[in-house]
Amino acid sequence: GGCMEPNSPFPVKTAQAVVDVCGTETEFHVSAFSDRVLIVITQNGKPGTVIQTQKAKGMGTAARSFESHVLIGKRDDIVLVYAKRVAELVAQRTDKPLILTLCVLDESPEVFKGVMDGLASVAIW
Repeated sequence: GGCMEPNSPFPVKTAQAVVDVCGTETEFHVSAFSDRVLIVITQNGKPGTVIQTQKAKGMGTAARSFESHVLIGKRDDIVLVYAKRVAELVAQRTDKPLILTLCVLDESPEVFKGVMDGLASVAIW
């Protein structure tokens, strides 16, 4: 057998895009693995903060409650706002846990909206 066995989690589904968000080139990389979704959003080519998000335990399927854990980087409010919103977007289609790496240079609502719009364009999970 080669490396492309039928039960293998590969090939991983991937998508990427570069979007102008309020004048800043913003890269989006999405990788949908068999057991998780990895989303990279960066405005300077660096990974920034790494957050793991999953549905809170004991919640019904209708509940939109998520637990976010910052694995690398600083835990601040804007990071958690992004993590929750991205998790909500992912959860519309899959229950897989999310790993998000986020490096956004501007915390304005306009940038937030632009980033979320850009992410929607590469939603392959």
